[in-house]
Amino acid sequence: MKKLLLMGMLLVAMMVQAQTKIAPKMDKGMKKVYDAESVINVNGQKDVKLTSETTFTVKEATAAGYVVEMIVTKVEGNSDNSDMTGRIMLLSEQMMTNLPVLVETDKDGKPLRVQNFESLKEKISAYCDKLIDELLKEIPQLTDMMSKETLKQQVMSSVTEETLLKSVTESSNPMTLNGKTITMGAQDEYVNNEGMKMKRMYFTGADGTITVTANLNMSKDELKQFIIGQVEKQMPDQAEMVKSNIDMLMGNLKFEDTEKAIYTLASDGWVKTIVAERSRELMGQKMSTKVSTTLKN
Repeated sequence: MKKLLLMGMLLVAMMVQAQTKIAPKMDKGMKKVYDAESVINVNGQKDVKLTSETTFTVKEATAAGYVVEMIVTKVEGNSDNSDMTGRIMLLSEQMMTNLPVLVETDKDGKPLRVQNFESLKEKISAYCDKLIDELLKEIPQLTDMMSKETLKQQVMSSVTEETLLKSVTESSNPMTLNGKTITMGAQDEYVNNEGMKMKRMYFTGADGTITVTANLNMSKDELKQFIIGQVEKQMPDQAEMVKSNIDMLMGNLKFEDTEKAIYTLASDGWVKTIVAERSRELMGQKMSTKVSTTLKN
């Protein structure tokens, strides 16, 4: 009994030692610039390569925490007019270029809300019109698939405060781990921007790295409701047909979504590098993404 008690105490001590609290140093005026390189493949087509630069600036120190300005200053890609998928991706990413997102955080830098969402939404809507006009000029055949109004509606439907906040709390972002106490083997759950429930696990490495893995965590019934919801939103005229044949569709479709991100931290607690990979197959569409993010200065 004493040996078991001692082993239990040693195990608890090891778990406590393995804990890592992520709370980067923040002072008003502090600025961090990150470069990111993304390689995206959709259904085995030509890789879409994007590069971007994002600046994080601590604008205010408040009684509750901080206000951090996140602004994408540059997005470039390798796609030309013959690559419709690549152009849509590039223009979608460019929609947020030079638009400051003010993120309120707690004392540990954990993102809590987007302070300026309403004004951002107005600017994004105006910019969306410009980008869609540019897209339709480059790829006029896109109107054979959907009207300009439908395209804008689909784009703007994903512009919510929740999705903006998730872009810094759930995706592999320099602020994602802020406020978390990382324990070896710890788990949590979240819903990604596509509406999929995910289970996440955390691992600490002897070299100081933090590895985060995530996998799809949905029951068959939840997947059914997800499919129906997506069809009702994107193709409402097909909704009744899908509902009537949902079991047959479920048998023919594969659902997988896996993520892995490896973080290294600088001495002040800010993220130094992130190497993230994601692979998913949803509703007949396959996509793989690899993103390397590096602290520039």
